[in-house]
Amino acid sequence: MIKNFMIAGVLAASFLGYAQASETEDVIWHAVHENSLRSEEDTARDVYRHPEEFLRFLGIKSNMAVGEVNPGSFWYSRILADVLRENGTYVGLEHHPDQYAQSPKYAVHLREFPAIVKKNPDMFGANAIGTWIPASEGLPVEAGSLDMIIAVRAFHNWKRRGFFDVAMDQTWSMLKDGGVLGIVQHRAAEDAPEDADTLYGKGRWKQSAMIAAVEAKGFKLVETSEINANPKDVGGYPVGVWNLPPSLSGGETDKEKYIAIGESDRMTLKFIKVAR
Repeated sequence: MIKNFMIAGVLAASFLGYAQASETEDVIWHAVHENSLRSEEDTARDVYRHPEEFLRFLGIKSNMAVGEVNPGSFWYSRILADVLRENGTYVGLEHHPDQYAQSPKYAVHLREFPAIVKKNPDMFGANAIGTWIPASEGLPVEAGSLDMIIAVRAFHNWKRRGFFDVAMDQTWSMLKDGGVLGIVQHRAAEDAPEDADTLYGKGRWKQSAMIAAVEAKGFKLVETSEINANPKDVGGYPVGVWNLPPSLSGGETDKEKYIAIGESDRMTLKFIKVAR
């Protein structure tokens, strides 16, 4: 009888684990592939951004509190909001407008961000928060309140604008112990001849430098992925990653060449918060 009870318990636990995994997978799949918030322009970029694979790589769950750094035009927000809307909490961590005083039009957009989130509960969820990083006082949200923070192609700007250290400190503080920091960043070759500041100006980091900088702030690298790699992107373009799609900042000059290359080569990194 005891043996049968133990077997039943093991089977029940296995089924629960399977059900939870299936639920998470279904939520992610739905958010990427059956999401009415996403446009055809959004989905056309999946071949370069691999959102489904990235979210599975990070281990996101629908009941988490997840911060998104620099939502921008909401490409990832529309996916994350769909995952988190019912049972979790979406937290948008837009760059603080005071960091962009020399770009007044962009600063206005950043300043409006918290109100945009608040006015769109159907998209972001009733519990969603829109705020700024770095916060000018305190933290953007309560210390230890986030399960995960995702930063996609943002950290070159943290360096260019001079707020990497303070923003990383606030990121560490907002995450729970063992919380996940997921990073996608335009990548420079390890033997790229440019100095670090020049690379930041072109949108790039060397992967070894990124890992070292993040780990120095109280994180541990637990996994890397090549899902967003693009070997056709060899760098060295006049204005950096913005020569490539979707920006194509060079106009008609070498446009077809850049379209053939596609979007930038990107590192994909998963860290966890550890004790400092």
